[in-house]
Amino acid sequence: MKLSTSPKTFWQTTFALTFIVNLVILIWSISRWAELKVVMWRSIWAVPLVLYLAVLGGCVFLFFKMQKGGADKLIAALELAPLKGPVARILAAAVFAGILWAIPWLKFTLHAGEVVKKSTQDPVLTVIVFYWAVWWLVLLAAAALKVSCKTSWIGGFATALLILGVAYEIFIRAQDISTYPFSLGWSETSRFYYGSLYFAQPIYGTSIPLSTLHPTRYFLQSLAFLVPNSDLTFSRLWQLLLWIVLTGAASITLSRRAFPPPFTGGARGGPVWLLAAWLFLFLLRVGVYYHLEIMVILPVLFVSAKHPWRSLAAVIFASAWAGVSRVNWFPVPTMLAVAIYLLEEPINHDPLSETSDTKTQSNSKLRAFVTVPAPAQLGWLNYLKLPAIWAVVGILTALATQAIYIPLSGNVNNLSAFGSSFTSDLLWNRLWPNDSFSLGVLPGILIVSGPLLIVLLYSRLGSLHPLRRFGLLAMLTVLFVGGLVVSVKIGGGGDLHNMDAYAVFVGLLAAYCLGDKVQGESGNATGAKTLPWPVTAIALLIPLIFLIPALSPFPQLNEKFNQSALNQLTALTNQASPKGSVLFINERHLLTFGKIRAPLVPEYEAVTLMEMAMSNNQPYLQQFYADLKNHRFAAIIAGKQNVGVKEEGAFSDENNIWNARVSPYILCYYEPAAELEADESKIEFFVPRTEACQ
Repeated sequence: MKLSTSPKTFWQTTFALTFIVNLVILIWSISRWAELKVVMWRSIWAVPLVLYLAVLGGCVFLFFKMQKGGADKLIAALELAPLKGPVARILAAAVFAGILWAIPWLKFTLHAGEVVKKSTQDPVLTVIVFYWAVWWLVLLAAAALKVSCKTSWIGGFATALLILGVAYEIFIRAQDISTYPFSLGWSETSRFYYGSLYFAQPIYGTSIPLSTLHPTRYFLQSLAFLVPNSDLTFSRLWQLLLWIVLTGAASITLSRRAFPPPFTGGARGGPVWLLAAWLFLFLLRVGVYYHLEIMVILPVLFVSAKHPWRSLAAVIFASAWAGVSRVNWFPVPTMLAVAIYLLEEPINHDPLSETSDTKTQSNSKLRAFVTVPAPAQLGWLNYLKLPAIWAVVGILTALATQAIYIPLSGNVNNLSAFGSSFTSDLLWNRLWPNDSFSLGVLPGILIVSGPLLIVLLYSRLGSLHPLRRFGLLAMLTVLFVGGLVVSVKIGGGGDLHNMDAYAVFVGLLAAYCLGDKVQGESGNATGAKTLPWPVTAIALLIPLIFLIPALSPFPQLNEKFNQSALNQLTALTNQASPKGSVLFINERHLLTFGKIRAPLVPEYEAVTLMEMAMSNNQPYLQQFYADLKNHRFAAIIAGKQNVGVKEEGAFSDENNIWNARVSPYILCYYEPAAELEADESKIEFFVPRTEACQ
């Protein structure tokens, strides 16, 4: 698919976007000025008002001047020549680096988006000024890269936005690398505890059942424990590396698969790396977890109809990984493999006839197995035999590996935990804007993946045989609808991460279209229409639109305050331990990393307890209630417990489930003996009640 465009189109798009940005900011400013009853001719705000109007008028004038033609001199004047000499280029690169630093610095300095106590500045107007400045800084960054890298304005604009996006994405995620001793979120450190269970014997001195949820995620996280004396901070760093490295590997693999060999290296490798950078941001904005990326990398790297045995092995390994991951991921490796086949193989083409002589005997056996006739006799039934084998073998492999994992995990007495997703409530309102997710899942995923869907519309997939078109569209639809259903399961819908399978699938299709890798029925690439530059420009801006509001300074932690809370919790635990077991519902990682020394009670960790509560797993819950009633535990460490019902607010339904099926029973048989506060946490220490509630 062609992405290039003329300088005229680039500048008209830039003027149009500048007009839109300034118009939105002007309307926003006027609305705020009216609320504050600002008298413009007596206020300093008259200066930005005049500036906004001047920019709007200039954009309209320049846009229509180019539209009428005769703007060659203007375009030539805007076409900055590459700087000569290394010093000049280094200077331009330094300007870009300065802008990379300046955008977050400006946001933090102005406290844009924050309400600052004892400050005279208006927070809304500060935000307006900040975003107006960001737009001009982005354009300046594009100019800096254009002149320093000897590229076009299009290349400079695309590269600047993607570098900014990747840098800010990593910066935002790196803020989780902290020495803070407690959990940075409701379940953040629970993930490290579940990862530690793969090494339970050396860490806890006993074997402990593995997690029923996301076992492959925790396996990847467990690798951090191979490093001697690794601590909580290292596990946080390791998780960041998993996000960045595996998402980056999947993005690069998709991009390199889509583009022909001439584009994979040297100066012509630009499209590969630009697409890889955009996919990297796209996958992370959706929230595609790193253990799913394994199921993307294997098929994209190794599946090819010309190498059937290698392809089958890739499907088996990826499906085995899926079988120990999540139920809704079982078909993902097979679907990706089948999509690659449908995109690359014409309906009347026998790929096994083109393999090398050294594999002739092996392929002849496979041909006999699938009874593939001569190419001239191929029909749609024969065409589908190879992907059908992948589908059957892949799904059976996923089911088999789950069946094998269940007894190996040590959870044979809690089989229902593996099907908790099927008994949880569905909250359909989370498809739309709500307190848990301001965009809503459906509008959010359409906005984020919209550029890829437009790529598909501009592609020539419609020229493929109806069987190939139907297969691709059917799988895309199934993953889209399936992702929506999973997203509305209670416990989800707070972001887009349950649309992950759809995201990688639409990313694969769009990458093939952009790389002109889709093979037509003639055996040649289908070709594609030119993608309009405004679509590309908006696609490049979307990641920044989400990332820049999320920028925040690294948290300033009160280490003495937090250490004091940890010391107090340690002392309370040491006092209770001689009397019996101490249950850590929350903050169990303190045992994992040796911050507190006490025997581990494996049951009732917060994440699993919440999942069992949401799925109303009565055998599990009744055992929990019985253990509480019998005062099995000398003490319980948990978050603050409430029994109130929330009518609104983020995750109010989950809160109400916990407050109905967990909190009342804790408070009935235990009472808080101490409440501990740290920077990001409120922890309660419970001891048995002398008189239980009725």
